[in-house]
Amino acid sequence: MSSFTAPLDVRQHGDQWFTLRAFVYYAGSLESDEYYTVPAQFRTDFASIPRMLWTLIGHPAGKYAQAAVLHDWLYATAPVSRQRADALFFEAMGVLRVRRSRQWALWSGVRVGGWWAWWGHRRRARKEAQKQKPETEKATS
Repeated sequence: MSSFTAPLDVRQHGDQWFTLRAFVYYAGSLESDEYYTVPAQFRTDFASIPRMLWTLIGHPAGKYAQAAVLHDWLYATAPVSRQRADALFFEAMGVLRVRRSRQWALWSGVRVGGWWAWWGHRRRARKEAQKQKPETEKATS
């Protein structure tokens, strides 16, 4: 069975949240070769759910918060495809015993609207990579 290795520990600074310690998510089972480490000091907004839907879906920092932080990290770092990141989000919510109807609603939301965040992260990563290029390499490009 899939599992998290530690509970979620976060702190709010202004309007942003940061993980205070790393946690690992094992996909499939604890012995799995597929695992993801969300580091300490990772910035998250939990789930980007419009406020008007909070009464239906729940607060973004609710029962599925750790799955949402994992999902944010997967989108920010892209170790897997967007489709796999969304599937891991669904699976992780099951580990946290989120009701199946809520899992489907949240998963559907990221499948429909998550592309915007996914490509935003990719654009920022490309810009950062451009900033990191040595000046001589920029001049010859």
